[in-house]
Amino acid sequence: MDSIEIVKTKEGIDTLINTRINEHYHSLHGAMQESVHVFIRNGLLALNKNLPEIKILEMGFGTGLNAILTYRESYVLQKQIHYTTIESSPLPMAIINKLNYFEYFGKALLPMFQRMHDCNWFENVTFGDFVLFKINADMLEFKLDGSYDLVYYDAFSPTHQPELWSFEVLQKVYDSCNKGAMLVTYCANGEVKRTLKKVGVTVETLPGPKWKRVMIRACKLNLIKIVAH
Repeated sequence: MDSIEIVKTKEGIDTLINTRINEHYHSLHGAMQESVHVFIRNGLLALNKNLPEIKILEMGFGTGLNAILTYRESYVLQKQIHYTTIESSPLPMAIINKLNYFEYFGKALLPMFQRMHDCNWFENVTFGDFVLFKINADMLEFKLDGSYDLVYYDAFSPTHQPELWSFEVLQKVYDSCNKGAMLVTYCANGEVKRTLKKVGVTVETLPGPKWKRVMIRACKLNLIKIVAH
């Protein structure tokens, strides 16, 4: 993990950079602002309110920021959230423990955050109404067998990880989702939009965080897959 370094975003919250590929884990304009806007506000809070429980798939556990924000939101929603996250290169606790998130969140969430990183992979771990299942695997090789209502697609950009934005991978994600499921991502790449449409989802272009013009939300509305996005 010599290629991982901590850097500060403009909002003051830490993020990481992978110096080997020169890619940041979050926007340098604001890690928490980006996660809240893309994954919480336009994902979790935009879901059908009548769902008795919520099943989330996250592509890229990374620093755990999306997971802890979703856990925090579970108290407001007051419904069970099953949170499955796939990460091929888990970060060491030596790096996680240096992140300054809890100067902003308050210390109350710190024990939960540390437990999320410490807990076993491939094992359901319960945090009240929030159930975490971490998968240490390569998305290209792993077979998804869930039935998800929401996908947080937070892989590195198509420039640096094009294989994770391919038709084959996005189709795999599509097949693991319930009808009416949504996928949200910070990415607004034109090729990604075209690929999502070939997979068979309806693609919306939404306003991005204040420093970014747009983001993508895709919805699985059709009963029969269109094998041409």
